[in-house]
Amino acid sequence: MIIRSYLIPMAIFFTNMVLLSILLLEIAGALSHKQGGVGFFVPFLSFLSFHFIRGQQRRRTAVSRGLSILQAINTITFVVPFAIFLAFIIGMI
Repeated sequence: MIIRSYLIPMAIFFTNMVLLSILLLEIAGALSHKQGGVGFFVPFLSFLSFHFIRGQQRRRTAVSRGLSILQAINTITFVVPFAIFLAFIIGMI
Protein backbone atom coordinates (compact mmCIF):
# COMPACT_ATOMS: atom_id res chain seq x y z
CA MET A 1 0.00 0.00 0.00
CA ILE A 2 2.80 2.41 0.89
CA ILE A 3 4.69 1.72 -2.34
CA ARG A 4 1.56 2.27 -4.43
CA SER A 5 0.76 5.54 -2.67
CA TYR A 6 4.26 6.85 -3.41
CA LEU A 7 4.73 5.37 -6.89
CA ILE A 8 2.43 7.66 -8.88
CA PRO A 9 3.44 10.95 -7.16
CA MET A 10 7.13 10.07 -7.52
CA ALA A 11 6.71 9.23 -11.21
CA ILE A 12 4.93 12.55 -11.75
CA PHE A 13 7.64 14.32 -9.72
CA PHE A 14 10.46 12.92 -11.88
CA THR A 15 8.53 13.76 -15.04
CA ASN A 16 8.07 17.30 -13.72
CA MET A 17 11.78 17.62 -13.00
CA VAL A 18 12.70 16.49 -16.52
CA LEU A 19 10.20 18.85 -18.15
CA LEU A 20 11.21 21.75 -15.90
CA SER A 21 14.89 21.20 -16.67
CA ILE A 22 14.10 21.20 -20.41
CA LEU A 23 12.24 24.48 -19.93
CA LEU A 24 15.12 26.06 -18.00
CA LEU A 25 17.71 24.83 -20.50
CA GLU A 26 15.63 26.28 -23.33
CA ILE A 27 15.45 29.63 -21.53
CA ALA A 28 19.20 29.62 -20.89
CA GLY A 29 19.82 28.90 -24.57
CA ALA A 30 21.66 25.65 -23.93
CA LEU A 31 19.29 23.59 -26.11
CA SER A 32 19.36 23.93 -29.85
CA HIS A 33 15.98 22.23 -30.11
CA LYS A 34 12.76 24.10 -29.53
CA GLN A 35 11.38 21.80 -26.84
CA GLY A 36 11.07 24.30 -24.00
CA GLY A 37 7.32 24.59 -24.47
CA VAL A 38 6.83 21.12 -23.04
CA GLY A 39 7.97 22.55 -19.71
CA PHE A 40 4.69 24.38 -19.48
CA PHE A 41 2.96 21.01 -18.91
CA VAL A 42 4.59 20.99 -15.46
CA PRO A 43 1.74 22.88 -13.69
CA PHE A 44 -0.83 20.47 -15.09
CA LEU A 45 1.15 17.46 -13.90
CA SER A 46 1.68 19.14 -10.52
CA PHE A 47 -2.05 19.66 -10.18
CA LEU A 48 -2.62 15.99 -11.02
CA SER A 49 -0.13 15.02 -8.35
CA PHE A 50 -1.81 17.39 -5.84
CA HIS A 51 -5.12 15.71 -6.49
CA PHE A 52 -3.70 12.20 -6.14
CA ILE A 53 -1.77 12.98 -2.94
CA ARG A 54 -4.80 14.66 -1.39
CA GLY A 55 -6.84 11.54 -2.10
CA GLN A 56 -4.14 9.35 -0.55
CA GLN A 57 -3.96 11.48 2.60
CA ARG A 58 -7.74 11.51 3.05
CA ARG A 59 -7.76 7.72 3.23
CA ARG A 60 -5.10 7.64 5.94
CA THR A 61 -5.56 8.42 9.59
CA ALA A 62 -2.08 9.97 9.91
CA VAL A 63 -0.54 12.39 7.43
CA SER A 64 2.56 10.96 5.76
CA ARG A 65 5.64 13.14 6.01
CA GLY A 66 6.93 11.98 2.62
CA LEU A 67 3.67 12.86 0.87
CA SER A 68 3.66 16.25 2.60
CA ILE A 69 7.17 16.93 1.29
CA LEU A 70 6.01 15.96 -2.20
CA GLN A 71 3.13 18.42 -1.82
CA ALA A 72 5.60 21.20 -0.97
CA ILE A 73 7.81 20.34 -3.94
CA ASN A 74 4.74 20.25 -6.18
CA THR A 75 3.87 23.74 -5.00
CA ILE A 76 7.26 24.96 -6.18
CA THR A 77 6.98 23.17 -9.52
CA PHE A 78 3.48 24.57 -9.91
CA VAL A 79 4.56 28.18 -9.39
CA VAL A 80 7.89 28.30 -11.29
CA PRO A 81 6.52 27.96 -14.88
CA PHE A 82 3.91 30.63 -14.17
CA ALA A 83 6.60 32.94 -12.80
CA ILE A 84 8.73 32.35 -15.90
CA PHE A 85 5.76 33.04 -18.14
CA LEU A 86 4.92 36.24 -16.26
CA ALA A 87 8.55 37.37 -16.42
CA PHE A 88 8.49 36.98 -20.20
CA ILE A 89 5.19 38.87 -20.44
CA ILE A 90 6.54 41.73 -18.31
CA GLY A 91 9.77 41.69 -20.33
CA MET A 92 7.83 42.07 -23.57
CA ILE A 93 5.98 45.11 -22.27
